[in-house]
Amino acid sequence: MKGFIKKSFAAALALVMIFCTFSCLAAAELNQDAVDAHYGQYKNYVLLGDSVASGYRDVITDRDQQFNTETKESAFNRIEGSYGDIIADAIIEDQSMVAMAGPGFRTIEIRYMLEDDYAANCTDEYLFYCSNIHSNGDPITKWRPLYKEAVRNADLITLGVGGNDWGAYITWVVIETLSKAGIYDDILDAVSELIASSSINLETIGEIMEIVAINSDAFAEVITTLPSALEYGLSTFYENWDIMIEDIYAYNPDVTLMVVGMSNNGIKGKYYDYDGVEGGPVTGGVIGGAGNAATEYIVDFIMTVGNTPMIEGAKKYGYTYVDTEGTTYVESHPDADGHVYIANKIIEALPDRDIATKYEDVKPGHKYFGAIEYVLKNGIMAETSETTFSPDDALTSGQLAAALNAIKGTDNSTDGTSKVNVASFAFAMISGGASNGIAGFFKGVSLFLKIVAAHNYKVTETITRGEAANYFKALCE
Repeated sequence: MKGFIKKSFAAALALVMIFCTFSCLAAAELNQDAVDAHYGQYKNYVLLGDSVASGYRDVITDRDQQFNTETKESAFNRIEGSYGDIIADAIIEDQSMVAMAGPGFRTIEIRYMLEDDYAANCTDEYLFYCSNIHSNGDPITKWRPLYKEAVRNADLITLGVGGNDWGAYITWVVIETLSKAGIYDDILDAVSELIASSSINLETIGEIMEIVAINSDAFAEVITTLPSALEYGLSTFYENWDIMIEDIYAYNPDVTLMVVGMSNNGIKGKYYDYDGVEGGPVTGGVIGGAGNAATEYIVDFIMTVGNTPMIEGAKKYGYTYVDTEGTTYVESHPDADGHVYIANKIIEALPDRDIATKYEDVKPGHKYFGAIEYVLKNGIMAETSETTFSPDDALTSGQLAAALNAIKGTDNSTDGTSKVNVASFAFAMISGGASNGIAGFFKGVSLFLKIVAAHNYKVTETITRGEAANYFKALCE
């Protein structure tokens, strides 16, 4: 399996043929202030997701047999140095966790684990394609009940999934097609050599073109298959995302859910052997290096497409989306510093303990919890009593004026009691945005359109305090 995942990443590189330079980043350390703020806040931590979440690490050397065995068996195992392991050690009082992440997992596999009907009818030909759970027993008879129970009992879940849904899935299709033609290994070797050269290697390019010419039928099949593979991967990812989140909340409506966004795995750091000893720099091509603006735009676009359902889902369901851009990698998986970086981002983004326990009507998992937390901590909106925020109450004109004062740094009247309608609030977004210059103005215009559309253009409807907090946060960030 370890070789397969490495091949998958190499195939992805072969598709884009990107060459850049290596950059070395400083070792990451845990944010102790954030750790102290959340230590002991949660007792039952469950890790869900794919190979990045599971702790699988690209094997640099075959020298350490223990390392290879541990990473190969990362499915549903706690791997030392993974971000889940780091989080559990840092903030869980007894340092415990339940690892339910596995290599190759997609939204499809998670739905399979949680939904009886879906499991009975799922016909995806790549189901559990490069997962290792089959070696430990049938997932239906052994793992599915344990998976459901873990989700049901959790008070904190981190969910990191998405890269396999359409990114790795496309490489799986390519690998299968070329492997059937018996030419995958030759292509892999040639492309790997070209990437490692970090320059235009005409001899290697010639070798690749010769293989392509001799096996034109196989490559024609790849080219004709890719559009449908991309369409299937993306469409199922977007369709499954909300359903998967609803499944989790159906089992555990009060859980604190942290969704870990995908990041650019072309940013290379340092690699570490299993025992934690620092190794040398990564060699070979690196995506996203200095001076390659076109590549950066392409990667940004891919990350935007991949993370969109996660970001939109945070607004819809109230979970916390964790932006992990900046994570350092070894090949297709985070290096040791990368896992520390992700753990930091998750711990720093955890719901504020004081707000989570103070208000009776706003708890982690509430649709607007993150937004309400933001406006309270930044003085944009105030509570309605010592124990309530009243997110479902209508926003008043005085409350709107007070929020705009905080955003714009002005001091207008704040004693109005009339209910604010959609039209008035939407125009206020333009006014509030304009206080931050032309960029803020256009952000305000964007929010204006979004607010009106969200209310189906019924501009006389009222705006709730929860909605207002959500839009204030969007305007100010």
